[in-house]
Amino acid sequence: MSQSLSEDAEIKQLFVDESLEALQRVEQMLLDAEEGKGRADLVDVMFRDMHTIKGTAGLLGYEKTTALAHAAEDLMSRLRDKTMQPRAEHFALMVEVIDCLRTYVESTRDTDGEGSLNSAGAIAQLRKYYELGDEVQAVPSPAPTAPAPPPQPEPVQAQPPAPAPVEAAPTFTPTPAPQPRETAPLPPPSAPPHEARAEAEPSTSKHNDSDGTVRVSVGVLDKLMNLMGELVLSRNQMVQLMRTQRDTASQAAAQRLSIVTSDLQEQIMKTRMQPVARVFEKIPRQVRDLAQQTGKRVTVELEGTTTELDKALVEAIRDPVMHIIRNAIDHGIETPADRTAKGKSPTGKLIVRAAHEGSTVSIEVRDDGKGIDPTIVKRVAVSRGVITQAEADRMGDREATELIFRPGFSTAEKVTSISGRGVGMDVVRTHVERAGGQVELQSELGRGTSIVMKMPLTLAIIPALLVRDGAQRFAIPQANLLELVHLDEEQVKTQIEYVRGAPIYRLRGEILPIVRLAPLLRRSSPEGAPLNLVVVAIGLRRYGLAVESILDTEEIVIKPLHSMLKKLTCYAGATVLGDGGVALILDVGGVAAMAGIDLNSRQEQERKAVDTVVGSKQSMLVFQAGEYTRCAVPVSMVARLEQVETKAIEIVAGNEVLQYRGEIMPIIRPESVMPIGMATNDSGVQQLLVFNFGRPVGLAVSAILDAIDVGAVHTSDVPHTLGRTVIGGKTTLLMDVFSLVRQVAPNCLVEPGSKPRKPRVLLSDELDAMRASLAGFLRASGVEVVEVTADAALKELRQHQRGYDAVVTGLDPVARGLELVRTLKAEQPDLPVVCVSRDDLRAQAESVGARACVRRVEREALLEALSGAGIFEQHRAEVA
Repeated sequence: MSQSLSEDAEIKQLFVDESLEALQRVEQMLLDAEEGKGRADLVDVMFRDMHTIKGTAGLLGYEKTTALAHAAEDLMSRLRDKTMQPRAEHFALMVEVIDCLRTYVESTRDTDGEGSLNSAGAIAQLRKYYELGDEVQAVPSPAPTAPAPPPQPEPVQAQPPAPAPVEAAPTFTPTPAPQPRETAPLPPPSAPPHEARAEAEPSTSKHNDSDGTVRVSVGVLDKLMNLMGELVLSRNQMVQLMRTQRDTASQAAAQRLSIVTSDLQEQIMKTRMQPVARVFEKIPRQVRDLAQQTGKRVTVELEGTTTELDKALVEAIRDPVMHIIRNAIDHGIETPADRTAKGKSPTGKLIVRAAHEGSTVSIEVRDDGKGIDPTIVKRVAVSRGVITQAEADRMGDREATELIFRPGFSTAEKVTSISGRGVGMDVVRTHVERAGGQVELQSELGRGTSIVMKMPLTLAIIPALLVRDGAQRFAIPQANLLELVHLDEEQVKTQIEYVRGAPIYRLRGEILPIVRLAPLLRRSSPEGAPLNLVVVAIGLRRYGLAVESILDTEEIVIKPLHSMLKKLTCYAGATVLGDGGVALILDVGGVAAMAGIDLNSRQEQERKAVDTVVGSKQSMLVFQAGEYTRCAVPVSMVARLEQVETKAIEIVAGNEVLQYRGEIMPIIRPESVMPIGMATNDSGVQQLLVFNFGRPVGLAVSAILDAIDVGAVHTSDVPHTLGRTVIGGKTTLLMDVFSLVRQVAPNCLVEPGSKPRKPRVLLSDELDAMRASLAGFLRASGVEVVEVTADAALKELRQHQRGYDAVVTGLDPVARGLELVRTLKAEQPDLPVVCVSRDDLRAQAESVGARACVRRVEREALLEALSGAGIFEQHRAEVA
């Protein structure tokens, strides 16, 4: 048995809880099927649950559980692939298997092992069904047996009740349904089996239901969260009511209530937050065991283990992370011999990283293996009937790699205990999207694969956009929202196109499928009426949802749906609005599926329409910059037009930036590098043209004038221009935005497929509140921060010697802080160290090698010190 894993109480408890829950679910589904209420996905659910139990039990070293679950999984695999017709005896046998597995799991919970129950008979019957398929006859097989009790006179039923060994109570008969079922002696009717077992061996049980303090605590937190949701709903109702009142005192009280409610909500949400280390800390052992099983050499690096996520989401990502890692090791990373032949290190590398990105948490699993070969994926998909040869011929590389998420798909040549079932990546996408997240995949042949899961911070209270269609209101989670587009009647007639009867819209050259909400609700909508398009996305896949009107944004509390509505995949839940009305929460993936849009076959997101340039003319956006200078840029280059308040633009380290869609976006003023005169702006608002060269960058302009087709262009010697032309009787400069961005904000130029790396700082401080405050400020300034205590700083740096650009450490207490700096500089003399303290300790800090020492309250000074250390310049150089 795997000593360290099986003896880890937390891992063992998780295995017991998840396995018993799965067995109970499958058993109830089988019982419902016997009553004629069977679900269509019964076999799929049983297959996945047996697969999960087998895999986890194998990692923990529970051999009996693994063998029985593996045999059951094999049988479900044949039924799932439709190579064998399901029969009543198959499911009757599965009921007995579930009882046997439950005995094993409960034994691991109550004792140190699986007990001595023998399931060889059940395994033999499962193998017989698996190997003979539809030809197998109803043949009785031996039941799982327990150690033989002392001989007793016949008949068995005549024996008085007597204490028996624990293992002797549950005996099973895995015989087909037509055969009479043998039964073992049972406890008296007045004592349920579990009670009889407890009476038989009270001293061997280590489990006490009253000891579930963690579960009790979580239940209290869940109740608190539900009450918080009700308070948020009441707050929304109060705020909406106060909008119609003119009583100043009442409005002030309502505003105060709103502020307190928001603060209380934030604090309660924090009580449910847990570090992803609960998932990550099990990864090294899992990687070690899998590498040994596959004969490979793999190292694993964990980053961002302090990143926090809602407890429910921490549990939701556990299985997806496990499946991704198993796939990476079994399919992605090559054997040492193969890696050496390719000029790689014989040891493969697996990086698991977690980080906050705006209102989401990004969890990435990256390997340096062979990558995904689209040609092989398409060939396997055709051979397994997942797609046709014609579809494969039309399919691009990105679409081909997305096929690995299809149910039942696997490129493994044979089935092993690790993979080959085609269930792993299907489970990943299913679990992540069920939890409101998204999965993104990038792979480069010969270089490796990266899979990113983007999860919301919480599932309880989310911001949403409220829309109306007909008499109904709906909520769309803002995590799926990209932008809003309004089309008037004339634009609907001229800009909505039809491909094979399906409406599409060209948004800045990108083709968006349009889904009209009204027909999905079986309601007619007038043709040619104005359209409000809500552009939504699932990962890299997007489409436009046409609704009647846009209402407002609001924080909503997610409520579960009634059982009658759960069958409708277009709804993710419901919520109560401020006026007491109910709005259904749309599941954008389910809406697309109901509309017949296959998001799995989406083309590259960077595809542009071929007709953006008509003849020798090009559509240009005309604007005013500097001191009344007319300029123009191609419309196809502009990602968005924005209007923001000037006070929202911040100055950080001498540069203007704007917090924009979860990122820190640089603001470029063309007059700062072009001879076009200085702009004056007293209006309090700033017009921005947003471009995206891998990262967003904003161009500040005085006014946006028009969009017009431009013909002949004349040369120009003005810097950062492509030429000049006459538009509307006025000379207009054609601005070279790429040249402008390359000079002013080169870190925004990112090659396709690459990801910009933020400057990375290790923040060490014994004062938790100050550490959290400084970390938030640095993250808002575009710095990736890893927070640790002073004791953990040295250990972290020794494990990741080249992973940080600088260290920020507190000097409280002073002697201990100075000693830490002295040790850091001795071990890594080239790593910049900046100290923060309550008092002015600049001389002491610099004497032990610190680059600078600033007071904690002087945040701008801290950022300037880091900038002076060159971490931002290093980052720009890497990206450029």
